[in-house]
Amino acid sequence: MKASQITTCVLSVVTGIGILFQWILVWSGMFPVDDSVPGFRNYFLSFQVADLYLVLLAFFTTAFILLRDSKALLFGIALGSAMVFFGLYSLLYDLNTRLFFDFSAGELFGKFVTFYNILAGLLFIFLSWKDRQIDR
Repeated sequence: MKASQITTCVLSVVTGIGILFQWILVWSGMFPVDDSVPGFRNYFLSFQVADLYLVLLAFFTTAFILLRDSKALLFGIALGSAMVFFGLYSLLYDLNTRLFFDFSAGELFGKFVTFYNILAGLLFIFLSWKDRQIDR
């Protein structure tokens, strides 16, 4: 297995587990979501199904790489594309609501997630395309 495939596997597992962990913290009340701007809580909570989609893509990407199945390309690019979309969507939301200029702890975490989505998403697309020929 190539170093880039190992990187993709590790990063997709970390992404999937991180998303699940975030929602567990939200649902348990340990990560409260406040209305930092009107409607923010509803905006944030509307991503549950979309985030589950990311988790499934992350785990399928890893599984298909480990199985040396060519479907890893499709799932890796789908994962990367979805992450870039959500990252850009979040970035534009923050700019439009002026949350981009709020540097409280909760908003700094949100900014980290936004930029992680964009950068890791681009990396998933690049590495998936680079490794499109699975070694058998």
